Amino acid sequence: MAYPSEEATILHRMARIQIISPEHRDSLSRLVDLRSVADAMPAYYALEHPSERTELFGYYPSPDILSGFLAVAQTGFDLFRPVAVPFVANAEAMSSLLDKAFNVNRPYLMYVPVDQQDFIDTKFPHTPIQVTNLLRLDTRAFTPILNVMITRTEATSGLPRFEIRSTVQGFAAAGINWMSSTAAEMYIEADESGRRRGFTKSVLAALIELLISQDRTVLFRVADDDYDAFEDAFDLGFKPTGIRTLMTEVRKKQPVPLD
Repeated sequence: MAYPSEEATILHRMARIQIISPEHRDSLSRLVDLRSVADAMPAYYALEHPSERTELFGYYPSPDILSGFLAVAQTGFDLFRPVAVPFVANAEAMSSLLDKAFNVNRPYLMYVPVDQQDFIDTKFPHTPIQVTNLLRLDTRAFTPILNVMITRTEATSGLPRFEIRSTVQGFAAAGINWMSSTAAEMYIEADESGRRRGFTKSVLAALIELLISQDRTVLFRVADDDYDAFEDAFDLGFKPTGIRTLMTEVRKKQPVPLD
């Protein structure tokens, strides 16, 4: 077992967490690679999610060095659980950020890289973890699908959404989890009949066409066990990025009183 050096321990004691104001959120841009799909989600929440619905916490290992952050955002995706997206390299920094930002016993919907699962398992009570795979559209492999049953609507967040609601049977909808100035991440909802009748592929294709017309990188996050979504995605031209993320609900534990 490796133990932290005396120097690392001293540096951690010097570290501090600072709230990043809306006026200074651009300081986080140097930490992310805006061309990288791996950084696309944390970059969006750090830099572009509406400031009135976003809290940003910066990790400073020394007074003048900003090395990581945590974004906690209210979204239309879940009105009762804020989305928490950390962007930090080590467990000590992650622990400090979450201790500062999270309220005891409040649920948060958290996204972290798969290699940070041990930390989540140790630090928090959580619901079952869903492992997701980030796919990226290859526009050269995409072919539009014409379906006159598709209706364009808006989600509660105001973002575009495409639906098919059959008067006989079947439902499918494709929407957007988040959308930055350069990229967007899609989601799909459907009942069994909608999937069987191919509605999912049609609504996804309609949303893809819109995002391509806006010159955005099109991303699709698919759960490990959602084989239908994988099939639709590959048929439409999505390719694996190799980026896998954990999604789970976490709660900060009540501190144990000292005797």
